[in-house]
Amino acid sequence: MADDRIISLTLGSQQITGAVFSKGANGSVKLEQLEHRDFFGDPAEDMARNAQGAKALTEIVAALKAKGKKVSYVVTSFPVLLKFASLPALDGEQVDQIVEFEAQQQVPYPINEVVWGYQLMGDPDDIEVEVVLAAVKSDELNEIDEMINASGVKSAGAEVSPVAIFNSLAYNYSDYEGTILLVDIGARTTDMIFREGGTSFIRTVKIGGADISRAIAKEFGTEFAAADLRKINDGFVALGGAYADHEDPEIAGISKVVRNSLTRLHSEIMRTITFYRSQQGGGAPVMLLLAGATSGLPFIREFFAEKLNLPVDHFNPFRNVAIGKGIDSAFVSENAHRFGDLVGSALHRAGEVPMAIDLIPESVRKEQILAKRKLALILSVLALTALLAAMGFFFMKGAELTSLKAAEIEKKADDLKARNDAIQLSKAEIAKIDGKMIPYKDAVIHRIYWVRMSNYLASKMEDDLLFLTTIEPLSAGEPLIGDGDSQLNVEGAGDERRVDSFLIKGLWRENSNGNNVVYEYFKRLKDDAADESTDTFFDLKEVDISEVIEVDAGTSDDRYAYPFKMTLPLPEANQVKFSK
Repeated sequence: MADDRIISLTLGSQQITGAVFSKGANGSVKLEQLEHRDFFGDPAEDMARNAQGAKALTEIVAALKAKGKKVSYVVTSFPVLLKFASLPALDGEQVDQIVEFEAQQQVPYPINEVVWGYQLMGDPDDIEVEVVLAAVKSDELNEIDEMINASGVKSAGAEVSPVAIFNSLAYNYSDYEGTILLVDIGARTTDMIFREGGTSFIRTVKIGGADISRAIAKEFGTEFAAADLRKINDGFVALGGAYADHEDPEIAGISKVVRNSLTRLHSEIMRTITFYRSQQGGGAPVMLLLAGATSGLPFIREFFAEKLNLPVDHFNPFRNVAIGKGIDSAFVSENAHRFGDLVGSALHRAGEVPMAIDLIPESVRKEQILAKRKLALILSVLALTALLAAMGFFFMKGAELTSLKAAEIEKKADDLKARNDAIQLSKAEIAKIDGKMIPYKDAVIHRIYWVRMSNYLASKMEDDLLFLTTIEPLSAGEPLIGDGDSQLNVEGAGDERRVDSFLIKGLWRENSNGNNVVYEYFKRLKDDAADESTDTFFDLKEVDISEVIEVDAGTSDDRYAYPFKMTLPLPEANQVKFSK
């Protein structure tokens, strides 16, 4: 039975995705299965990225049950050169020759060293027609193609991400009038895609999410992988102006680094809009759509809306695409902006699209030529087989040569195994060193622990009726600090204990509300603990006030202030290690 599934694969710098679509009427598609794999690390480090990408791709092919299938795939704009050119109206027989001549002028490499394709845009009856050229260096595309074939599928050639996204945009937002600008922020590049009626324009700049991670790494003196993880977990776009900074100084610093990086991207967007309007004769954008993983950063929509004074939304490539029952619709809804090229590729395979550019690597082109000559090839093989059957001597000689070659390969395999063993030993040594670093990294992180805790206690004081005189760490109800030589735990220290609560001592000042000011202060701490949406420090949700507070009731005009103390337990997440 024939397999009517449409299998789409996209190869990003930090994300590999794959999906299965079913074909509907009039070129429509329906999402039946979705798989994605994200990986960390600097995308500029090609060796590590290629290894991760190959592993992720193999897993996705297996999950989609696509082994042995012939599929096309989408590559990012990073290695691809996209050019728009205007040519005089072309006669059908001259199109290929004139476009090839134009490609030789536009592509900065020898034409025999690149794989290129093109698409004619606009009305063929116009005096001039627009041609979109896409080119990539042959050796780079061949490297990607080898990874595709190694994953278990058969390559049918490549598509270009911004072209696929344009097709998805045209399909899903055909009811919008005016110029729509889609900004796809990838790991290494950002694609700016204009759609205005039947016309289009695409510009790519070498600014992406990885540049934000590098800026964070530089600002905080950390490795790229750690900075990338902090961007994903804690990053957001600082709103600037009158808005207050985040209470965590590190997170506030990250948000400002993100904003500065995006400000640079905003400048490129403005430059591109100006070029599109002045040189391409396009209209001003009436809407901005954001795509790519980086566009998921909190407050990024507000940032660009403020900067560009335009309505801003996340791109939804599933706006007119049906979703199958087995799909996690919540995940697709939250992450739809990441899969525009996946949908565009499926639409290309399902029917006609406004822009269809295929980049065919040499291996696929040879296979296509071979398929056209299939009958002649079969006859040639039969004739060759008959000839070889009469030449037993040569078969024997071939067996000898094969045996020698196998021995040579085995020797190389042994050499590679020895190298691999050395690599594994080095990895083990690196892991050991990393393990030694962990306590010191924890010590640096704990430097802000006491500031956070003190700031939190102070933030709950609404007036000057309370004074805190002592904040004493406890472990299992016993004081930790008594001899003046306690310190944060590091490797090699002894008698390790964990701070699980704090004893707070202080004074309350004479006032009309009496010692109730102490209980009200505790209630504010407890209310924070009960509200899961609030950033709290202590674990007071199930604590009875009478068990943890002692308050001197005081007498009128007896003294200026009266003592109180309370024991505040910590949740496990806020407990730290001490040693003596």
